[in-house]
Amino acid sequence: MEQNFNSYNYTTQSPRKKKGKLGTVIGLVLAVMIVGIGAGFGGAHLGSKSIGIIGGADGPTQIITSDGTTEINKDENDGETEKSEGEGSAEGDVAGALSAINASGTASSEKVHPYEVVPTGVNGEYTTTELYEAVNDTIVLIKVYTTQTYPDYYSYYDYYFGYGEPPEEEEDAEPVYSGYGSGIVFTEDGYILTNAHVVDGAEKLVVVVNDYNDASLTYEYEAEVIGSDASTDIAVVKITRDEKFVAAKIGNSDSLKVGQDVCAIGNPGVTGDIMFEHTMTKGIISGLNRVSLSEGFSLSLIQTDTAINSGNSGGGLFDMYGNVIGVVNSKIVTDTYEGIGFALTINEAKPIMEDLLSYGFVKSRPVLGITTVELNEYRAELYGVRLSKGLLVAEIRKDAAVAKSDLRISDVITKINGTNVETVADVQTIISKMKAGDKVTATVARANSSGELESIDIEIELSESTQG
Repeated sequence: MEQNFNSYNYTTQSPRKKKGKLGTVIGLVLAVMIVGIGAGFGGAHLGSKSIGIIGGADGPTQIITSDGTTEINKDENDGETEKSEGEGSAEGDVAGALSAINASGTASSEKVHPYEVVPTGVNGEYTTTELYEAVNDTIVLIKVYTTQTYPDYYSYYDYYFGYGEPPEEEEDAEPVYSGYGSGIVFTEDGYILTNAHVVDGAEKLVVVVNDYNDASLTYEYEAEVIGSDASTDIAVVKITRDEKFVAAKIGNSDSLKVGQDVCAIGNPGVTGDIMFEHTMTKGIISGLNRVSLSEGFSLSLIQTDTAINSGNSGGGLFDMYGNVIGVVNSKIVTDTYEGIGFALTINEAKPIMEDLLSYGFVKSRPVLGITTVELNEYRAELYGVRLSKGLLVAEIRKDAAVAKSDLRISDVITKINGTNVETVADVQTIISKMKAGDKVTATVARANSSGELESIDIEIELSESTQG
């Protein structure tokens, strides 16, 4: 299979939200579970129409549409509605969102809450109760809708046991509710930070936001995916309305210490019908700089004993000043481990968020700018190569700096900077901490005029990713 350093289309198992699915490898190759619910989802650019629902079954329902029109349904049976014109905009303030990401976390926090929570804890910290009041409304529930391939009654069992071919999927089938996760509102105009595995593959996303004055009421808004990066499990989505949202304060994860108190808020549950929305759990930071390996990328994770469960994916890990210092994404699930959960550090998430906001993908990622084939005995024989390990150069991107080097198609890369490489992930692990413009030395095997293999060192300048 061809592997592309530029596009990062590696052959790996995508994270899933289905109950019991094991994902990312942590540290000592321990199995961890991605803490979301439902089927696996990949990235999608969706419309920015927003809908909002206020009220229960016995009261009036207010629906807020993307054009700012408000409809009040007096009676579900008579279908009568009242409309009032308003001003709505689907345009987001990216500059403001970028500014919010880089605002340093402090003990004080400006809020657009209709009420003010005053911290009374030690050194200006919130108590646990105060922290929940101060930041709970910044956490949202993200409902995920996908298009079903087969009707609910049909299964592969039916197919294999002679009940015929599966019926064809209806064109323009309405997406169905298939999973959920959590998100963190980080700007007052509705930009939301979450996990890529929460939104990937979704046909439609609906974000549920608290009413800030009445805890029994919620609003729903259809969301747009601004960008999603599976390699770092970070995504940014956007919802829109005239009124400001309560925004979380982005903190500084570099100042964290093992043993300090933290709290997680998210939406754990068993199924879509059995949920425990806006659950807060408290614990400590159990460890720092835990390493997650994903498609050759190493990520720094916060380890915590804070209870984390399915549905918490994309929720916030807060310090006691109310700052977001991590994005909850996984936990270890085995019979021999308990209370080991993980969150992506907010400082590592920041540059990813900035690129997703600015470009819709991670532009700043360095690449070699070539396409290769990972060699094994079968592929070596297939391509007529005498080496069964290494990376066969199949394509060189003309607009990349590597095109100016001495690297040739049919070369076999065996080392990068003196380290043996056999897979794309091996190369990415080496260059992931570098930047475009940096140079690496590739050791390649090349046949000379006599047909003998020679080892040649070639200096290659890294290029910037152009893959969305």
